[in-house]
Amino acid sequence: MDHQHAHDKQLPPEQMIQTLEKKVYDLRNLIEMGMSLTSNLVFERLVESILYSCIGQMFVEKVAILLQVDIDIDNYHVHTAKGYDQDVVDGAVMLVENAPLVRYLNENAAPQDFTLLWENETLRSDLSRMEVLSPELIVPMKSKNQLNGILVLGPKITAENFSSDERDFLTDLAKFAAIGVENSRLYLMATLDRMTRLYIHHYFQERLTEEVKRSHRYNTPMTLLISDIDHFKGFNDTYGHQQGDIVLKEVAKLFKQNLRVMDVPARYGGEEFAVILPETALADGVKVANRLRKCVEEHEFPGQGEPLHVTVSIGVAQYDPALNEERAELIKRADAAMYSAKHAGRNKVAVHK
Repeated sequence: MDHQHAHDKQLPPEQMIQTLEKKVYDLRNLIEMGMSLTSNLVFERLVESILYSCIGQMFVEKVAILLQVDIDIDNYHVHTAKGYDQDVVDGAVMLVENAPLVRYLNENAAPQDFTLLWENETLRSDLSRMEVLSPELIVPMKSKNQLNGILVLGPKITAENFSSDERDFLTDLAKFAAIGVENSRLYLMATLDRMTRLYIHHYFQERLTEEVKRSHRYNTPMTLLISDIDHFKGFNDTYGHQQGDIVLKEVAKLFKQNLRVMDVPARYGGEEFAVILPETALADGVKVANRLRKCVEEHEFPGQGEPLHVTVSIGVAQYDPALNEERAELIKRADAAMYSAKHAGRNKVAVHK
């Protein structure tokens, strides 16, 4: 019999009942969380769920998750964090795949106290990069003998230590989270364009169908952008396809940096990008389009000796439930608006009302 169970037996009957009820409650929560985490394939929503589960169950103000952000590179970065100033976590904490801390957490899958880990001199270099996160507990997310992520929890709001029951809960939660991240990562690899890291055309079409239905059902606005890099064929002829690939990647990165998590940027085809803006009216969609256009116009693209510049033309159309239009009709209207922007001189935003 372990120490915890021996301690439970010494409790008064009423307190023992409360303790058992709490364990049943936590177990039900864990089952619900596990089902949600392992079935959620939308990566960003999954990560949010993991962090909020930690906050809600552990009563901490600060929690961060380190993940292998790039599907081709196995380094760990702070992907998402709650309770921190943004400048603290932006680009913070990078662990290479074979770092001593990564190897240690792979072999020791239970929650680890930061102060105890610090006593291990071989880990201090890695741990020092985590100090900006005010870590109290580090929880490995391990699935199929692979470390899929690392949860970093700050101190509890009550300033109490994490109990053995809480550590057990986090161990189980981390297992579910690791499976969810692995499933979501595989799904992401199947739905992302390898070059631009934007969603592939097929995924875009599926999501647009979903958003059209949602907009129609709940009578909420939804706007679609279709953009094209101006004179891209001429650019490729002048600078070569390798330089053209750099431009595609950079434009895609600019788009992602200037969109919300809920937005859906996709490579529509060639040098054409499309963006689904859920819950966005036409006027706001135009603002987003102009922001994207301006970012591309002002960006200095790495070139052969000196920076290069390109521009984009963007068409904007809002889904209109009154028309009961199909997905294809909305695409057609956004595409027509994009060609209007081209005909108006390029590097412009045009609207199909």
